[in-house]
Amino acid sequence: MQSLMRKDLEKIQTDLEKYDSIREKMLEVSRLATRLSGMAIIMMHRGDLKKAEETLHEAENSLREIERLLKGNPELRSTGNIVVAYQEYAEAKLLFQVIQEGKLPSLKRVGVESTPYILGLLDFIGELRRMTLNFLRKGSAIEAEKMLKLMENIYEDLISLNHAAIIPMFRRKADIARKIVETTRGDVVTEIRRMSLEKAIRGLEKKVREK
Repeated sequence: MQSLMRKDLEKIQTDLEKYDSIREKMLEVSRLATRLSGMAIIMMHRGDLKKAEETLHEAENSLREIERLLKGNPELRSTGNIVVAYQEYAEAKLLFQVIQEGKLPSLKRVGVESTPYILGLLDFIGELRRMTLNFLRKGSAIEAEKMLKLMENIYEDLISLNHAAIIPMFRRKADIARKIVETTRGDVVTEIRRMSLEKAIRGLEKKVREK
């Protein structure tokens, strides 16, 4: 039986080596993009929005490099590290825009495809809980309620989507998001009741002193 021609084997070997090199480069860049997005989120929570914006731009540049590498190898788009890089960037961009403008940015504004946007939104619910608790600690009940409402709206909108369950990790992230929303709702209700009770007590004490 005839074997493969040597020149064909050599070409195949060269193609495989090139493919592996691109794959390794893509994994390296995707890890960098993920790390930069995580750093940007930390900076936002510290209040350093200028540095966070600069770091987000760096993450965006890394994603552009991934896009360049994907042009000849589109099958790599579903690789785990690459999916994570886009969803982490989406989460960071969502947080930045909400802090900056007080409203949720569109899919187009975030600049990613539907799947990482959806997964990023589900993870973003955890960041909204953190913001809600910070508002409660500051005594800003109205702002805390706004964040809670945003969390609830995001969750309800996403689980209303048909066929969303075909997205890997959607069910698990949605379950986690539901628990976060429910826990946060309880925290907000409890804290607002406590604040109302304190206000009522202060009012009563003031009336007693005035008598």
